Amino acid sequence: MGLVAGGVLIAVGAALCVALVGGMLGALSAPATCDDARATQRSIALGPPGSGARVGATEYGGPGDPSSGTVGASGIDLLTHPDSYAELGGTTFQTATRLGGLPYMAPLRITWGARAAIAYKRDFGLGGGPIGGLPRVIDLWWELAGALGIPYEHGLWSGPVTIARPPATGSGNLLSGTPPAVAATPALSAAAGCEPPVGVLPVTAGPRATLLGGGRAAAPADAPAVVKGIIAAGDQIAGKPYVFGGSHGLPLDQVGAAYDCSSSVAHLLYGGGLLPVDWDGDSSSFRSFGRPGRGRWVTIYTSSDHVFMYVAGLRWDTHDAAGPDDGIAGIGWHPLIREAAGFVIRHPVGW
Repeated sequence: MGLVAGGVLIAVGAALCVALVGGMLGALSAPATCDDARATQRSIALGPPGSGARVGATEYGGPGDPSSGTVGASGIDLLTHPDSYAELGGTTFQTATRLGGLPYMAPLRITWGARAAIAYKRDFGLGGGPIGGLPRVIDLWWELAGALGIPYEHGLWSGPVTIARPPATGSGNLLSGTPPAVAATPALSAAAGCEPPVGVLPVTAGPRATLLGGGRAAAPADAPAVVKGIIAAGDQIAGKPYVFGGSHGLPLDQVGAAYDCSSSVAHLLYGGGLLPVDWDGDSSSFRSFGRPGRGRWVTIYTSSDHVFMYVAGLRWDTHDAAGPDDGIAGIGWHPLIREAAGFVIRHPVGW
């Protein structure tokens, strides 16, 4: 049913906020190693049916729905995160609000028939008309739908499911933005030196992002979904080789083999829902992006030759421009402030 990567469908009707109530699945056990944690992220834990709000749902993705692709609107590979859903209602994370505007990575318990599973918001979509008199508010990744027992109908299935927000304990304690296996696993902490799986967004206390190994970063736990989406998209391509012109011409919902400054910044901004999927400007194009001056969360520095930006206190750049102590030498998050003479300063509207 998706027309682009993610649960993007033909839009019909007004946005509808749904009150989400109900129970939870049993707590997931914390894996002891990095490999165990990665395996947990690729699995879907099933439980007994639960209560909550009955709503209209659709499925997307899979071999019968190739137009949806395999990369979510946040930039995450959905094949490695089958426990994913899309909130419907708009063209960005901010405007897709049929579930009330849930934050990125918000958990929901989804019940169909005699099965339930905890799934996480990694995508968004436009939606469509009511399904059997119920508001259409959620799009289920096809592997999640299959695990629940929903017959795969090549992206054409629609029907009722029951959804509920898990309580603030157990497997649903996830509104800060990290899947439960990762949040509960000391082996995945930065201090332990274990890299998080690509696409899993670690979080940290305080108002600033924290630098991890390999040019990746942990997002502030209380950061808006837009900021978390940007950081998650950066973590996805951190360490990619720099090639002038790399990934230009590639839709922003896909991951390229190499990037340059402007294509990497565009990939991150798309991850935050701030650019359309077909945007393909060079560094100078950002001179007209957003509004002049510094932003609260995101500040872009652009010139005719280069573009970089600061997000939640860390710099996204394609090289260690501030010297040998400036993190990795290549594409990724950097800890130091670099010289910015000659750059135009812009920020996304509202951020």
